[in-house]
Amino acid sequence: MSVSGDTDLMNRLRWPQKLALGTGAVLALWGVAGFLVTGFSSFAGESETWILGLRVNPLQNVIHLVFGAALLLSAPRLKALSGTALLVAVLFLVLFGLGLARYDDEVVNFLNVNPGSNALHFLAGFASLAAAQGAAWCRQCDRAALKSV
Repeated sequence: MSVSGDTDLMNRLRWPQKLALGTGAVLALWGVAGFLVTGFSSFAGESETWILGLRVNPLQNVIHLVFGAALLLSAPRLKALSGTALLVAVLFLVLFGLGLARYDDEVVNFLNVNPGSNALHFLAGFASLAAAQGAAWCRQCDRAALKSV
């Protein structure tokens, strides 16, 4: 495909689809980079494995990779994106909550989080929520435009 074809494709995508592609790409790349650093040892345990100031472990890498791939695969269709992005948003915000609970000394840090990875989960959750809401809004606008024609 030529550069012009790539530009045309990006011009046809709406902002929620672009947001989902960007968020999904960051998450998927973060998961792959995490596996390069951690491998599969200590799957859900605490470790001092870091990437750019964020602690990682294989469980987090799987979560980032799966959720990123889900956003990337659902981005081309608004209907699929609205449901998938909502699910990803809820799950990342739950991960954020679990990360906050981690700071209690009695809670096991099975996600190996630190404040930086908590911020990543928070931002990914709200970016996914915005993509889900935006996709639903775009679908509603499309239906209204079809009715008026």
